Amino acid sequence: MDTQTGNSTVIRIALALMGALLSPASNAEQQPASLKEQIVGTWTAVSQYVDQDGKRLEPFGSNPKGMVVYDAHGRFVLVLQRATLPKFGSNNRLTGTPEENKAIVQGSIAYFGRYTIDEKERKLNLIYDGSTFPNWDGETQTRFIAISGDELSVVSPVSAVGGGRVYLVLRRVK
Repeated sequence: MDTQTGNSTVIRIALALMGALLSPASNAEQQPASLKEQIVGTWTAVSQYVDQDGKRLEPFGSNPKGMVVYDAHGRFVLVLQRATLPKFGSNNRLTGTPEENKAIVQGSIAYFGRYTIDEKERKLNLIYDGSTFPNWDGETQTRFIAISGDELSVVSPVSAVGGGRVYLVLRRVK
């Protein structure tokens, strides 16, 4: 390598380093991510319970299984169930016994649709396109949310089990 080429390379490296050191921080460093940006992703259920006037109900048991996905385009899906649901003796979901069907309905819920975020109020607004609890189809409901690291806490003033406030804790899937 000749001296001129070597000097040119050293100058380019020095300029690149100075530019990196002197340039303003990126937007991600300057501003915290919006709540909508933070919520996007896949989350697994950690816990869920309903508080009905001080009485704690766990419709999905103490160790629920499930996940929630929020995409960047404002769509969501939630599936939540008891860790242990009975298997259908017939091995055909269309021919479950009344007891099997009751256990599945009472031990699971799924819904999907669109969502918006109220950044200032820290509210998640869910617009239901469909639900295994069809009374919610077409409704809009509000949740209060908090994110701490990889944990998302969701509080709902609406319950599908006869009233009460619902508390759901989720953990981000990495």
